[in-house]
Amino acid sequence: MAPRPIIAAMALAAAVLHGCSGSKSMSKRADKLDVAGLYNEAAEMYIGALMRNNRNVDATIGLKKAGQLVLNDKLSEFFKQLAMGTDQAGAVDAYLRAKDYQDRVQRVGVRLDIPDHYRTDFERVKGEHLVDLYNRGQAQMEQGDYAGAEALFARISKLEPGYKDAGSLQRVAYLEPLYQAAMADLDAHAYRKAYDTFAQVLAKDRTYKDAFSRQQEAVEKGRFIVAVLPFTAPPGRAAEAAKAQAHAMTALTGTGDPFMRIVDRENMERILEEQRLGLSGMVDEQTAVRVGNLMGAQAVLMGTVIDYRETPGRLRTSTKQAFESYSVQTVDKETGEKATETKYRPAQFVEHLQENSALVSISYRLVDLETGEILLSKVEEREAKDHLYYATSKVAPDRLLPVRNGVVDLRSGARRELQALFSAPREVKPAAVLANDAVRAATTAMAGAVQAAVAQRIP
Repeated sequence: MAPRPIIAAMALAAAVLHGCSGSKSMSKRADKLDVAGLYNEAAEMYIGALMRNNRNVDATIGLKKAGQLVLNDKLSEFFKQLAMGTDQAGAVDAYLRAKDYQDRVQRVGVRLDIPDHYRTDFERVKGEHLVDLYNRGQAQMEQGDYAGAEALFARISKLEPGYKDAGSLQRVAYLEPLYQAAMADLDAHAYRKAYDTFAQVLAKDRTYKDAFSRQQEAVEKGRFIVAVLPFTAPPGRAAEAAKAQAHAMTALTGTGDPFMRIVDRENMERILEEQRLGLSGMVDEQTAVRVGNLMGAQAVLMGTVIDYRETPGRLRTSTKQAFESYSVQTVDKETGEKATETKYRPAQFVEHLQENSALVSISYRLVDLETGEILLSKVEEREAKDHLYYATSKVAPDRLLPVRNGVVDLRSGARRELQALFSAPREVKPAAVLANDAVRAATTAMAGAVQAAVAQRIP
């Protein structure tokens, strides 16, 4: 067998030969098209031939001739547009198409010529076209046609990057309609919509006019303050209620809604201390309304842990039957040759199983302090579980095979399944950790529902 480097070299050589062969074939077909006067088609075929093999001399010579004819046609179109004198954009585009074709042919190694006088004429008409575009763009800006102006300044930037302040005007033409729409939304008290539109402006230009301060104004005017009152729970579950409230606060502040401000018990007590009032024990609805109003809140959130269970499972074990493989040496009585035979004998292993679980159920209400309307009333219940399931054996696990119908099971899948038990994790999440997971899941859902209810109040 030939060494791998030689095989690779042979494969590369074959590929090169195939490419060369294809290039020559295309070049011959291009020659026929050229003779027939179809120089456009011939030029395309020569380009294809050179893309396969850029050392094809015949294709290079053919493309130099046919490609120049194609380029001359494109330059003639530019001259015609220029001579008409009524369509500067058409003349500029015609020259750019010619230049693009020259560049395309250059990429396969053939240089086509554009006479200097064409380049001179192009620079002149392009300069005139840029002045016209700039003046028209400014006029459309003054008329409030920002979309039209943006398109004109975009063309200027494409034709002549850095031309005057066209780039800046293009940015203004894009940003000004957004800014004006945001200002209209702000005046119409559509604060969230205004905030989002100002965000589009700021994403493009952080310093555009007073967009940043106006966005903050929208937040201040549209802010919805929610006072989170201490969660309650059945007797003996005060710690669980405090835990649920803490997770709820984390979830609520984590929504990222700029219009929702959360006030918790710590802030309440500070404010109430300033007012020389107190907050102790359970909070009824009347107290909730009073406290919320003192803090300028628009709504209060009240929650009750109605169920909280941590259920640690008992570790259970059971003995299972298996087979142990072992090797026996045998000797052929006639030839005396030795051989190794695999045999199987009954064995046992121990399965270990434990499942821990936790369940949390939280009832909550979001109450509008101005109208007394219950904006939201739900129960979030979540359950979390985790288990361990592994096996141990006094016999080396790699020698154990499963049992099927009382005999050894030699299927590879069954053996892999058994071996996985011996390498399975031997730790299970404690029930207390699972309870935290359940509380976190319930309060995350709660926060999402509260945020959605608040969003409906702020268009």
